[in-house]
Amino acid sequence: MFKKYWIIMMIMTIALLSVNQSAAFANQSVGNGLTIEKNVTVLINGKKVTFKDPVLNKNGHLFLPMRNLYEIIGAKVQWNQQTKTASAVRNDNQVAVTLNSKTAIVNGKKVTVNVPPFLYKDKTYVPIRFLSENLGGSVQWNQQTRTVSISLNDGQTKPPTADEPYYLHINNKRIVMNHPIITKQGRTYIPAKYLYENLESATGKWLSSDQFELQLFGLIFVFTNGSNVIKINDEMIVTAEQPFIQSENMYVPVKFIVNTVDEGGNLRYLSEQREMYIYLYQTMFTSKFLEKSFGTTPVPQSIPFATLAGTRSLLVSDNPETLTTSDIPHSTATLAAQNVVTKNALNEHRIFSWHYNTLGKDIMLGITLENNSTSTTLHVTNSKGVYRKSSHSWINYDIGLPIADQVMNNNLQPAESEGITIAPGETKIIQSYELLNSYIIGFLHDFDIQSIGEGESNYTIRTVVAKNHEDLATIHSDPVSINASAAHPRGVWPSSSIIGEFPTYQIDSKEVGYSISNGKTDHLLTQENSLAQVNGSVGNSGHFGINYIVKIPVANPTGQAKNVKIKLSGRGGLYSGAIKFNGQVHLIPTLKPGKEYIELPSYTVNGANEVITLELMHSGGSNLPLAIYIETE
Repeated sequence: MFKKYWIIMMIMTIALLSVNQSAAFANQSVGNGLTIEKNVTVLINGKKVTFKDPVLNKNGHLFLPMRNLYEIIGAKVQWNQQTKTASAVRNDNQVAVTLNSKTAIVNGKKVTVNVPPFLYKDKTYVPIRFLSENLGGSVQWNQQTRTVSISLNDGQTKPPTADEPYYLHINNKRIVMNHPIITKQGRTYIPAKYLYENLESATGKWLSSDQFELQLFGLIFVFTNGSNVIKINDEMIVTAEQPFIQSENMYVPVKFIVNTVDEGGNLRYLSEQREMYIYLYQTMFTSKFLEKSFGTTPVPQSIPFATLAGTRSLLVSDNPETLTTSDIPHSTATLAAQNVVTKNALNEHRIFSWHYNTLGKDIMLGITLENNSTSTTLHVTNSKGVYRKSSHSWINYDIGLPIADQVMNNNLQPAESEGITIAPGETKIIQSYELLNSYIIGFLHDFDIQSIGEGESNYTIRTVVAKNHEDLATIHSDPVSINASAAHPRGVWPSSSIIGEFPTYQIDSKEVGYSISNGKTDHLLTQENSLAQVNGSVGNSGHFGINYIVKIPVANPTGQAKNVKIKLSGRGGLYSGAIKFNGQVHLIPTLKPGKEYIELPSYTVNGANEVITLELMHSGGSNLPLAIYIETE
């Protein structure tokens, strides 16, 4: 009766947070569940650091040698030989961990460590994520480049005190809670009011002094204080959860609700940060996920032909991706820019941006348009976009997939800049975004510019950042230098669409497969052909922000209707995205290369010659090559 898609997303999460053990990286097992991770780059505040001792993986968690890590991040270290406890102090944050113990002390309070510290070759190894986050920083893992990015803020912030609020994120909406998130016997509860007050068509009411009714997505939940029997649409369900009343609020089991609603969802609670993330697929995504299949797929060929298509240009602002004080030393900066000088009456633009705030404070980001002309007025039309934010490492799921989903469904949201005019010499904001400290943002924005007046148009589009809420329209600087050690793209290219074409497939011939976004035969967005080169550019081989259209010609000499099957599989790393096929958009869940693939709905070829069209967008971080296979059923 109730779908359980949460299992699939748990698998996706584990895949995203763990380290790929593929033979391609030749990781070395050293026993006791330990693996030496080779070819791993460690960045601390954007700077590459080298460790004399190896990086280790235990149960999907990365570990670094304690003393070396502490010294690099500027922490004071103490070692208690009797208790086997290592203590670190950095900017008033104090963390103490004990060998082989899951209990740590953070600023005087006991907290749990998922995987405890251990000894390896007489060196104490500590979990990177736990130590970094509890010393006032954050950690990101990039599976594609096998890079660990540790970001430690300059003005270190202490973990929350008892008086600080909790934060609830529902499908990217951030809510400040005036009541605590409570965990009992491994189950997490929040007041029901935060659900029905922040979800459309949801309601809540008291039925009696100890019973509360919550209506959500066509389901009617009845919770009874202290009872493990929950009524759903008049059906009694016996659960391990026990709702309870506290501070005149009915506290309800969040995971139980998320797993029960139609289409399912996902949940994550970051107890140290006091932040809970709730994802409900029914409202988060327009499209539905395709079901995974498990097994290997043949090695594909590279797509033989691809070309840029369309007239909408693409500006990619993704380098520097991690914003540090060394990258952004002043209070304002330009991250990427495109200068346009043209006689065209209409110009179409797309901006794709992806940035991680480690500046130690909340900042403003934005897209601005400066009219450099002395005679031509600019009129902005069709201004619309989509953005997502996240404070943890589920970036494909939090940011990339929702953006791809909205683009493929042609569902970008109108912007306030629709219809504005920009006189000669003026600069105006196309779109602005507030980005909290330690948060990541991804956005895609399309807009058109009509030129009004005599002569050619001359204007500059910028993505800009302000640390102290300065007026974004006053920022006219050149882009900051790229981060050469991080291969994230930045540049401007003449089109935001690519068309690739397969050789003709003949019905009843054997299965064939071709790889797109392979960085070779379809690498059209290179560093060299970027239209913007000031302070550097980096090629966009992963096709960030690109609509990739695939044409598959099919010859059917049989004279009969024939069904064909199309499969998709990641190549070289985890893959996810959105695909439009036969008028329907589907979401591609995270696929492990060589182990998982998805099948599109069966397609019937009726004529002697047909062309099957697919349109894809990769989900941000998952931009690795994708193999597409076709065979006759």
